[in-house]
Amino acid sequence: MKLRFLLFLLILWLSDKAQGQNEKYLLKYREDQFYVSFSMIFQKESINGFKQNGFSNNFQIGFLRDIPFNIEGNLGMALGLGYSFDKLVSNLTLNNDEQNNLSFSILDNDQNSQKISSVILPLEFRWRTSTINKTEFWRLYGGFKYKINLNSQFNYFAGGNSRVDFIRKQNTAIYISLGYNTWNLLFEYDLNSIYNRDIILIDGLSPDISTIKIGLIFYIL
Repeated sequence: MKLRFLLFLLILWLSDKAQGQNEKYLLKYREDQFYVSFSMIFQKESINGFKQNGFSNNFQIGFLRDIPFNIEGNLGMALGLGYSFDKLVSNLTLNNDEQNNLSFSILDNDQNSQKISSVILPLEFRWRTSTINKTEFWRLYGGFKYKINLNSQFNYFAGGNSRVDFIRKQNTAIYISLGYNTWNLLFEYDLNSIYNRDIILIDGLSPDISTIKIGLIFYIL
């Protein structure tokens, strides 16, 4: 994880340094932006009897540093830093025995929730119809997110919660946003299961659940 994080910082520093040198010769502008997104979460699973017994959602906020590729500024990339909060609702029940061995079971009518907080490092490629004097434009942004999960909490439908380590520490996702001016659609898909592989489900299988997020993202200049 440290190596990936240091590599990300190196790319950010080199890109910013190269951009600063280019600006000595070219008139460019940047779309540095704060962003906020709200999404519904759909859990992609391969578990018999699994149900999303409630509304799962995601909230994200962060900042993106714009790096134009050309004089017009309509092509570029962005590197950023953000925070993400997931709330997942399903009929999965987390079990923890006296030896702290974790496992999942399924109870049909349960509405257990899982809350996950993460640091997000996005790498984004950008196309837009903006100009230096045009602040309302079409955009198509997309790329990769590297997630560092900070903490997780499992809340039981019958009451009580558990903060044991049942979520994997790092994950990656691909995403795309499309829209005009303020309103932009967001689609995001996890490339890996969100759970630790050490957790066992019924019949000795590991849970394999990734999330699909569909919602709105707002860019604030």
